Amino acid sequence: MGIIEDMKTQSKTLPLWVYRALLVLAAAIWGLGFSIGKGAITLVGATWFTAFRFLGATVVLALILWPHMRGHLDRKLVKAGCIMGLVSFLGFWSQFIGLEWTTPSKNAFLSACYCITVPFIWWVVSRKRPNGRVIGAALVCAVGIGFVSLNESLSIGLGDGVSILSAFLYGGEIVVIGLTMKDNDVLTVTVVQQLVAGILALVVAMVAQPWPSVEVLASPEFLGAIAYVVLGSAAFGAIAQNVAQKHIMPAEAGLLCSLESVFCAAFGALFFGEVMTPKMLVGFALIFGAIVVVQLHPNDPASSRRE
Repeated sequence: MGIIEDMKTQSKTLPLWVYRALLVLAAAIWGLGFSIGKGAITLVGATWFTAFRFLGATVVLALILWPHMRGHLDRKLVKAGCIMGLVSFLGFWSQFIGLEWTTPSKNAFLSACYCITVPFIWWVVSRKRPNGRVIGAALVCAVGIGFVSLNESLSIGLGDGVSILSAFLYGGEIVVIGLTMKDNDVLTVTVVQQLVAGILALVVAMVAQPWPSVEVLASPEFLGAIAYVVLGSAAFGAIAQNVAQKHIMPAEAGLLCSLESVFCAAFGALFFGEVMTPKMLVGFALIFGAIVVVQLHPNDPASSRRE
């Protein structure tokens, strides 16, 4: 029996807390990845880093999942994976560009605002207006962004601005995935998504950025960072999130995933000497509070347990 069949068999007996813990572990790995990845982005640039991230994850996931994928690849799935890959590339690329020009914790919290942007993007797509709770949370989130990003001249730095843009692109990605994921195998379409995003990033990198030198690619700093991001943040993170979301409703899963911003701030302060001003901490608290309000609500059916 292969690894996928083992996971499916075991998932019938595992308690719900296991899947919650899996998402929290993934969020911690993603949070540390912000700080570790910044060093690699500084060395090769955001676009090359995006290409290495997605193509490396494609190789790792394909090696693990190929026996499972062979029975699910078809034209419809490949089309869905291509659409998802395009929006994933745009979301991650903008986030990594923002990370290149701002601090990891600010980038993590600002990009995590995708939880707030999704209802408004869905409003445009479906013409269903968000309720008052979502609108109020968005206003609180906007205030939090102001505390995190606005400087003395009331302007927003380029890195923070791109990070905010990534929140809208991530929101669009979530809406697109929700519209294209139906009737497609989750694990197989994820590999196609990673491959397409990696190819797009590679093409843009070859046109827009100089080729990274062999010395840089062979440096221990780059190899260590890209190995962590590919194996931990990308490959493990994708599998953990997909397996867990088979058992946890989207609202709770979104909240647990958004803990990456909290872990990033904690790891940045503990291990990388990142300075947290009181104003930034207030902003972080407001942003995360807004995310909690949107993601978990006692009267929201989406926060119920998936049976």
